[in-house]
Amino acid sequence: MRISTNTIFETGGSQISNLQSNLYRTQQMISANTKILNPGDDPIGSARALVISQSEAINDHLAANRNTVKGSLNTTEGALASVTTLLQNAKGLVVSAGSGALSASDRASYATQLQSTMNDLLGLANSRDGFGDYMFSGYATTTQPYTQTAGGATYNGDQGQRTLQVDTSRQLALSDIGPAIFGNIRASAGSFNTRANAANTGTQTIAAVNTATPTVPPAVLTGHNYSIVFTDPATFNVTDTTTGNVVASAQAYTSPSTTVTVDGIDMTLSDTTGPGGTTVPPAAGDRFSVQPGNQNIFETFQDIINALNGPGTNPQDKDDLQAALAQANTNIDKSLDNVSNSRTTVGSSLAEIDALDDDGSSKNINYKSALSDIQDLDYAKAITLLTQQQITLQAAQKSFISTSSLSLFALL
Repeated sequence: MRISTNTIFETGGSQISNLQSNLYRTQQMISANTKILNPGDDPIGSARALVISQSEAINDHLAANRNTVKGSLNTTEGALASVTTLLQNAKGLVVSAGSGALSASDRASYATQLQSTMNDLLGLANSRDGFGDYMFSGYATTTQPYTQTAGGATYNGDQGQRTLQVDTSRQLALSDIGPAIFGNIRASAGSFNTRANAANTGTQTIAAVNTATPTVPPAVLTGHNYSIVFTDPATFNVTDTTTGNVVASAQAYTSPSTTVTVDGIDMTLSDTTGPGGTTVPPAAGDRFSVQPGNQNIFETFQDIINALNGPGTNPQDKDDLQAALAQANTNIDKSLDNVSNSRTTVGSSLAEIDALDDDGSSKNINYKSALSDIQDLDYAKAITLLTQQQITLQAAQKSFISTSSLSLFALL
């Protein structure tokens, strides 16, 4: 078979080019420490590597979320620990303020201390996290959760609870909302907590209900405390004790019952029979109290501060003070329960995050191992292949030189 000189050059050049290309590709794999330079090298392995890489990226993102939640929960736990300390101190002050030997100035001193404690508590309720967001205002992270009012403080946030995805099928809250920690104190089973003063001489009772069914609009109800005081057996005044304003004066009492409506509340005074089976009409100085059946801890603080700053001289005043102290003591206990429940939730979440971190670390190791099996280069085999390709290329180049020099002109 006759082979032309042109064929020898074309064939030899093509083979040397292929050998150089293979050698260069091997050099690239060694440099990049991977045996898959493009999807065409291993389509199935490339697809598996892509899925594993995406899972690894999601795992890293979830780890970052867990770190964010952990930081927020640790900040929340610090604030709640301080709240617990303040409430425990306040409980001690309330117990001490119940001594019958205290003077008006002594009670005023306790009121001042409780006011300072309430201010500190309000500051904690308006705490911010590491990102500058309010922790206890729900989704409204730029809104200050609590604003101080004459009756204590009102909540300005919403009822949403911020969460972050910490695992593929698990979300955790960054903190709790304000009402769950500082509110939801049930002072009564009903909408209002009503009480007849123990020093009353009459046998009347009191009941209070909303003027609308099932409830009046929030804008109508003030959330304030009220007192009903008889000026004589047939006349009484209603005072908003939160503001000190008389809201209904010279109201006539008619047996067997009379209802007066104030700020969306129907207050009904009714005759009942006493221990001897007789009805005793009200006397001047008989009094009754009406409070919201559900309040927050700031309202509790303000109520006891107002009670301690009151006169506390006659039997009715002393009874009101002791009742207010007893109610405050109960409310603080309930508030401590709320804080304890929230701290328990925070602790459980932190423990869960630690467990998820361990699981995430294990997954990350598995992902890296799987990617290594698919992509990583066997250096021993690659170096051997590179050496073989170099020798083959050198041999091809030398043989091409020898072959291309064979021609009749060389014999002349």
